[in-house]
Amino acid sequence: MRTCVLFIWFFTVLSIAQEKPEMGVYVKNKNMQKGYRTLTTTFHDSLVFKKNFKNTKYSLDYVLRYYYATAIDLGCDKNELISMSGLVFPIESEKPDEIIEEVMALIGNMYYGRKEDKDFKRNIQQD
Repeated sequence: MRTCVLFIWFFTVLSIAQEKPEMGVYVKNKNMQKGYRTLTTTFHDSLVFKKNFKNTKYSLDYVLRYYYATAIDLGCDKNELISMSGLVFPIESEKPDEIIEEVMALIGNMYYGRKEDKDFKRNIQQD
């Protein structure tokens, strides 16, 4: 009996761990049930998202994960943005900095994303 419970627990934990993106969000949007978007990317190394966004002190991943409530899932089949409601937007860009800018533009055109986009732009103007 104990072995059976341990076996079930192990596979439950394993399946939950596979659903979470490698680079989780720092801030969730409380207005939606899921609370965050997911950028799926073909890149396998998170370090490609550690360079600074334009002329700011923020890394590419930090901009998405903190200001735009977007997790980054590495090693996927294609580059896509999955919205909080589950809509999928293909990403055309290939380079990490261009991907981030394209995602920011998509989110800026979304209902909840407009405020996030304004907040980020206001914040980088102050720095």
